[in-house]
Amino acid sequence: MTAPEELPPLDEGTSLAEILVAMGLFMVLTTILATTAIIGFRTTTGLGVRLDNSTQGQLGIAAVSKVLRTAVLPHQLEDQSCTDCAETAIITATSTRVTFYANLNNTGQGPSLVTLQVLQDPQATDGSAILQQSTQPPTALSDGRYTFCTAGTAGCRVDIRVIARGLLWPSGTVFGYYDFGGLPISGTTIANTDLPRVSSVDVSITVQTEPGRSAYPASTAVQRVRLPNADINVLVQPS
Repeated sequence: MTAPEELPPLDEGTSLAEILVAMGLFMVLTTILATTAIIGFRTTTGLGVRLDNSTQGQLGIAAVSKVLRTAVLPHQLEDQSCTDCAETAIITATSTRVTFYANLNNTGQGPSLVTLQVLQDPQATDGSAILQQSTQPPTALSDGRYTFCTAGTAGCRVDIRVIARGLLWPSGTVFGYYDFGGLPISGTTIANTDLPRVSSVDVSITVQTEPGRSAYPASTAVQRVRLPNADINVLVQPS
C-alpha cells in the first residue's frame, strides 16, 4: 500500500501578500462606500431643508394673501357704525407689520381687526422669527354701534395664529405697498396720508430653517396681493 502524497508546503510570502492586498482593497471599498453614504446623506438632508424652506414660504404667502384680500372699509359691510374706526381699510403699515379691517369671521356686527407682523420666535433657540396673525373681533355696543377693545386688557379677545416659522431675524422687508397706479409707496413706515393710496401689497417671506449654515441657503417666496375692496372707496383715491 503506497503512502499518500504530501501536499506542497504553503508559500508564506505569497499568502501574506494576498492578505495585504485583500485588506487594502477592502479598506478602499469601505472608504468609497462610507464616502458615498455621507454624500448621499448630506444631499438628502440638504434637499429636505430646501424643501422645508420653500414649503414654509409658500404656505405663508398663501395664508397672508388670503387674509389680505379681505381688507375692507368698515362702512362697506354693515349698517352699524364704528365709534373710533379709521377712514381707511389699512390702519398702519410698515415693512414688517400691517394692521387693517377685514371681512373675516363676520358675525354681522362689523369687520375684524387683523394684524400681520414679524416677531422673534419665543420658542426658537436659533434666533429665528415667525409671521404671526392677530385677529380681534368687534365689540358690540348697546346703541347698535361697535368698537374694538384694547389688546392686552382684561376681557379683550384676540385670536393668535402662527402663519410661518423659520424667518430670518432681524427681518428684512416683508411688506411693500403700491398705489392705484402701480407705483411703490416709499418708506419703511407708510404715513397716514398715504394709507388711502394703498391698492396692493407685495409680500416677501424669506425662510431659513437652519440659520447660520451656508450649506442650507434661505428660500424666498414673493407675491403681490391686490386689495379688491380698496377700489370701491373712490372717495379716498388720489385725484
